[in-house]
Amino acid sequence: MDLEARHLRCLEAVAAAGSLNKAAHLMGLSQPALSAQLRRIEAVVGGAVFERSPLGARVTPLGEVLLPYAREVLHGLAELDRAIEKHRAATGGRPLKLGVRTTPLALPLYEAAARLHPGDVAELTVLDRSAEAVAALLRRDVDLVLHTDFPGRPIVPPDGVRMTVLGSEPLFAGLPDGHPLAGRAEIDLAELAGTTWLLAVNGDDEFDRHLMEQCRLAGHPTLVVRAVEPLLLVQLMRRGGPVVTAMNALGSGLAVPGVVRELRGSPIRTRHVMLWRPDGGPVDGEFAARLRTELLDAYRAMLPHSGRVPGWWERNPGWLGSAPTGP
Repeated sequence: MDLEARHLRCLEAVAAAGSLNKAAHLMGLSQPALSAQLRRIEAVVGGAVFERSPLGARVTPLGEVLLPYAREVLHGLAELDRAIEKHRAATGGRPLKLGVRTTPLALPLYEAAARLHPGDVAELTVLDRSAEAVAALLRRDVDLVLHTDFPGRPIVPPDGVRMTVLGSEPLFAGLPDGHPLAGRAEIDLAELAGTTWLLAVNGDDEFDRHLMEQCRLAGHPTLVVRAVEPLLLVQLMRRGGPVVTAMNALGSGLAVPGVVRELRGSPIRTRHVMLWRPDGGPVDGEFAARLRTELLDAYRAMLPHSGRVPGWWERNPGWLGSAPTGP
């Protein structure tokens, strides 16, 4: 029997775990199966690689000689896998896989990636929850995700996942035409106490928790939220009364009756981020930086015809869509 990569991975797992039981668990093997594998390896190398005891597995002198070479080979194989994966992606061997939250930037992401990526780009995968998006990256179901998070509830990328921030955008207040505050250009969140918030049903509770927390900080003793389908939201806004809805900064194509008003200080906001795995996939830091630039340009290009409060971005520098500052 010749040593194979799977044998070297067994040796590295036992050395790292310090125990056959722990190593077997990490590798998804039974302890007897791993022990049998080690016996076959030790028969090939001519001696014991580990000294087993109730306290664990200690590397023998022969193991001290063998393990550095095993790690070097495994590192080389990992580098080879990454090079092959990059080559396949660059030559169209497999399409670039993108995950998105349903935002106005989803389509510009696909269009920008198609321009920048030398191979094909797969259809977008909708991942509306941040935990689901990160899990899809770790499973390699997608290569890059465009997503959002909220103040106090940031996405924390795990080891092996990179994240870059595009920027934050405000959410505005949508009010029926007859609402007492409809004539104001800007209102305080605190002034909406006692008003029922109408939120479109989308299976996402991350924004809902952010809204509730900001209303609590604004002094609302209670918050009434009603989750409704988009078409019913339109009907309720047309009917009027003490209701309000959170409006994205960019229009989505759904015409909601009433007026859109700024919230002073923009306490309700969302942040757009990109996440990707740089370890051997088709996305690296340079590609992500170019994609970020394209998305920022696309957002600014949408503002003249889709921005719900014209002029807001000129008056509020530093937000997603505002003119770049500095050199």
